[in-house]
Amino acid sequence: MGMASLSTPLSVRLSEEDTAFLAGLEMEGAVTASDKIRGLIRQARQRAASPDSFPVALALSHEHLAAAVRSVRLIEEEIGAHSDVTAGLMTTAEEFLALALAAPRAGDATLEDLVRYEVRLVACASRMTEQLLRWAVTPNAPAYDPQVVATRISAISDLMKLITATPVAR
Repeated sequence: MGMASLSTPLSVRLSEEDTAFLAGLEMEGAVTASDKIRGLIRQARQRAASPDSFPVALALSHEHLAAAVRSVRLIEEEIGAHSDVTAGLMTTAEEFLALALAAPRAGDATLEDLVRYEVRLVACASRMTEQLLRWAVTPNAPAYDPQVVATRISAISDLMKLITATPVAR
């Protein structure tokens, strides 16, 4: 870390439960309890401020979901299994969260901004839907349960038939 501004010593009393939580908390670059508390404050400040761009929002969403992604990967390593379905959906969740965090803000947004934003949301949802449909028609989806996608998609196959039978306004 570079030259830090003057810091104020702060003494805090924590319950045993909070102390145990802090000890078990994994935070990138934070080893000591003081590092972790500073990291938690930084995260809270970031959440309180609206991200000013999609890249900043994506970094926040990545950080927010990192523990869950890491946990799944560690379990996969431990049991010798992998799911492209789970990894793909978690990546999509990260993108959706970033899009939500980067939503146009009241006061300076126009209808055109909302239209562009909606296009991005629909594009993300469409990519996810296309991927789910590809996995559904694959004899064995790359998932822990190879039938998980096909089973779920078959529940909406009637809706898909209606969509293909209905002329779409162009």
